[in-house]
Amino acid sequence: MCWIPEKLPELCQNNTISSVCQPSTFLFLKLIYDLFGSSKCKTTPKKPVNKEYDFIIVGGGSAGCVLANRLSEIKAWNILLLEAGVEEPIVTEIPALANILQRTNIDWDFKAQQENSSCLLSKGCPWAYGKVLGGSSAISGMLYVRGNAMDYDTWADLGNYGWSYNDVLPYFKKSEDNRDETIVRNNPYYHSVGGYHSVETMSYQDIHTKNLLKASKEMGYKSVDVNGKQQIGAMVLQTTSDEGKRQSSNNAFIRPVRTKRRNLDIETEAYVTKILIDPKTKKAYGVKFTSTENNITKVVKVRKEVIVSAGATKSPQLLMVSGIGPMEELKKHNIHVIYNSSVGMNLQDHVTFTGIYILLDNQTWTNITLDQKKEDLRKYLRTQKGPLSSIGPQIISIFGQTKYEIQNAPDLQLLFIGTNIAELDLSPIMTYYDSILFYPTLLTPKSRGVIKLNKTDPIWGSPIIYPGFLTNKEDIDRMLEGIRMCLQFFETTTFRNNNYRLYDTPESPCDKLKWNSDEYWICLLRAKTVPGSHAAGTCKMGPKNDPEAVVDSRLRVYGVKRLRVVDASIMPIVPRGNTHAPTVMIAEKASDMIKEDWYFRN
Repeated sequence: MCWIPEKLPELCQNNTISSVCQPSTFLFLKLIYDLFGSSKCKTTPKKPVNKEYDFIIVGGGSAGCVLANRLSEIKAWNILLLEAGVEEPIVTEIPALANILQRTNIDWDFKAQQENSSCLLSKGCPWAYGKVLGGSSAISGMLYVRGNAMDYDTWADLGNYGWSYNDVLPYFKKSEDNRDETIVRNNPYYHSVGGYHSVETMSYQDIHTKNLLKASKEMGYKSVDVNGKQQIGAMVLQTTSDEGKRQSSNNAFIRPVRTKRRNLDIETEAYVTKILIDPKTKKAYGVKFTSTENNITKVVKVRKEVIVSAGATKSPQLLMVSGIGPMEELKKHNIHVIYNSSVGMNLQDHVTFTGIYILLDNQTWTNITLDQKKEDLRKYLRTQKGPLSSIGPQIISIFGQTKYEIQNAPDLQLLFIGTNIAELDLSPIMTYYDSILFYPTLLTPKSRGVIKLNKTDPIWGSPIIYPGFLTNKEDIDRMLEGIRMCLQFFETTTFRNNNYRLYDTPESPCDKLKWNSDEYWICLLRAKTVPGSHAAGTCKMGPKNDPEAVVDSRLRVYGVKRLRVVDASIMPIVPRGNTHAPTVMIAEKASDMIKEDWYFRN
């Protein structure tokens, strides 16, 4: 079995996701689980792993799949891609099912520490993180946002030569196959066709999604292409999907070449426990990994480089258990220090406030019968169209500014997602909901967190995640203004005509404070701030004189030869948008750097 869903009876018994327990939802999810829980993965027969490769890539996520594709273009090189998770199951292809993929066997199911009472007190602080070929791109909301040009110019200004916006734009375009002819025609400088990664505008939009876009225009947000010249405004975002089906990095970059390139080996359920580094020469010469399928441990040597692409949470963990990291942290776990480095520091994420709910009046829309849901499923399986081909109101995004932002760039993203108002839960099926969560997301966090090793089991145990949310007062100020910006929407004609109402019942633990006061919202902000699932920065790229830098501008790890990190962890500052597209860009650029270093110069 490739995908192991959560157990529905236990969910209802424990009342952890009460919206699942509504009769029509419960029976429909049971149908989904019966159909896809026993489905096989799209895969090819495994080949025996060789004893030595030119390149070993650790992590088959957004970056690792791109690297495996691009490096295997060189026929003289042998590439090994190691992924701790399973093959990508078929269920991930259905866009509307994204919410039920998390907390299953294809998610690491990490939990961040609850600092300063933040992160949904009753449910912990979930840290979604894909454990599957395709990584987090296989379980995410698929939104295609590159960030702002100023983000990358700032990277360059920090001493990272070759990472300005003009430098990275060609790599965004290299992978892109944009299916929206209007966007390509209107912005040819910023978009392209013919790349591996399909980008499209979802064909299905429900009435509430259209109303939200209409309200944003009423609020003065112009319709823009947020991946073009101007990011401030509103857009029906494009997604990484292909004619109604999710296109993860695995779908985009691995499946088209997997059976065609004999020089590319892929091993799933392969948990890398250590990068092998010669303590005298400080050269990486291989990896040790354990097959979780049969519990066999193997050592594989590398001729050229080990490339770590395990993401902003797992990459620092692997470096630290291999001897690269803060000396004090490594000695605490009796790990031999190869190189003292700020690994795990500089953790950033786009914090999100989940305390503003839009109550809907149209009950005939929200109370969809089981028969209708079954018909929607049949339609999707037949045509890849209809409600299940979409992610509901989440495709609408507004990029705005607070008074604290002095540059011509957004510092807030206003988003929407379908919910179940009875228990303030996210809807398990993203296009069936009875209310909408209206949440501001901070694009320019000043707060920083840290990743540390598990105290009892640093190798196999979950890393300790200290997100550091709202530790910088400026973040609180910006988010408070973001809340006020959201509340203004309830004064629009669109909201009033459709009887969209604000859920104004004071929530615990802030219900003793005056509702709608700054004190109330700041209290609730601390209680209901959650991760944006855009973790970055923990293996920071920077010049040698930057004490926090872990890799140089060519993503080579300081202090160790023949070792690179290529994923979102190298971002010195998280871009103003979703991180999948920037991570693919990083891998595209890194692939060319590696080819320059090992192929074209030799």
